[in-house]
Amino acid sequence: MTLTTPGTGTRRLTHSWLLTARREDLARFRRLASVALRAWDQPPHVVEVVLHGVTELLANVSRHVDNPRCTLELTDLGGAVRVTVHDRSPVLPRITLPDWTAEEGRGLWLLREMADELGFERTDEGKRVWVRVSSDAGYR
Repeated sequence: MTLTTPGTGTRRLTHSWLLTARREDLARFRRLASVALRAWDQPPHVVEVVLHGVTELLANVSRHVDNPRCTLELTDLGGAVRVTVHDRSPVLPRITLPDWTAEEGRGLWLLREMADELGFERTDEGKRVWVRVSSDAGYR
């Protein structure tokens, strides 16, 4: 979403990509997210957590959802950045204390610990999972 036409000095507040979540494409979407974060002049701690969020949320779609078509959205909330993935599965994630010796199962727990907010909800088409990261100067 662009509030006005390009060249007017108003920046784009949302970037959205319709994609098929595949593990081999995660680096590509991290790069696209990185370009948006750079345009928004986000500090390093925000970039780190947002890119982790992009990777984790898309990897979960590729691993756990039968139809990996989804939408990735980055939104500049003014003081925070939100990463949202909309997929077609109604099954909500479960976040439990990880087994630290297991090969997997830690991603959402770690992301929840790093971000200011992690949430999810069912939608008419499946579900939405999001992470919000504060970009305020006084952050940690």
